[in-house]
Amino acid sequence: MRLLKNSNRKYEAKDASYFLLSNDEIHIWTASLEQTPERRVEFLPILSSDEQARAKRFYFEKDRNHYIAGRGILRILLGNYLGVEPARIEFNYGVYGKPDLETDFNGRNLQFNLSHSKDQAVYAFNWGQPVGVDIEYIHPMKNMEEIAAQFFTPNECDLIHFSPKDQKYESFFKIWTCKEAYLKANGSGLTIPINQVEIFMTLEGKAGLASIGDDLQQAALWSLKIFTPITGYQAACAIKEHKKKIVHQQIDRL
Repeated sequence: MRLLKNSNRKYEAKDASYFLLSNDEIHIWTASLEQTPERRVEFLPILSSDEQARAKRFYFEKDRNHYIAGRGILRILLGNYLGVEPARIEFNYGVYGKPDLETDFNGRNLQFNLSHSKDQAVYAFNWGQPVGVDIEYIHPMKNMEEIAAQFFTPNECDLIHFSPKDQKYESFFKIWTCKEAYLKANGSGLTIPINQVEIFMTLEGKAGLASIGDDLQQAALWSLKIFTPITGYQAACAIKEHKKKIVHQQIDRL
């Protein structure tokens, strides 16, 4: 999937059908944050003054560049879904920092969420229901079992312990991304301790919420989807809806 820029600095899809988001779909986009200096220069004018100020506060240049790219891509995607100039989009931020749109467009409420790890980002969009998404770079950790013991439930620790040796890190990050995706969708930050959100995995490799602070009924309302957005990364999406289907899309170039 490629996004093009016309002479008026309006980014739009080469094929607008990519942004036909039906009520029963969640669109997941994957994009690289390693953009060229020329692209970053083009992103800056579509960022808000607050976003530009925040970009300047990053100490490391790589972090600053990734932030500019991540926010620029988010605005471009939102602009295509909503049919508005990316620079005109305004955000609200919840108590725990989750962004959403300040206004509805044409009476419809577009919900979104984003996450990044290393040099990759994922974005999730759907109509109406709050959505959460998380991505993590899969990497070895010497203290994985200690981290799991601190943040995971005993059942989740068992899932990792009994995973094949070559799949232990993958299992760890599946559980971790599911927890993070739920917390982001719920917009509760860490007011719910992460070790009170229990994830279960089926033999078929699917995931779900077993309990939320021992509340089984509340957990049953949520749907989790785990996926591999790009080789070497694990991701998960959470939404309070069981009938939504996920459509994966990749941004090749901007």
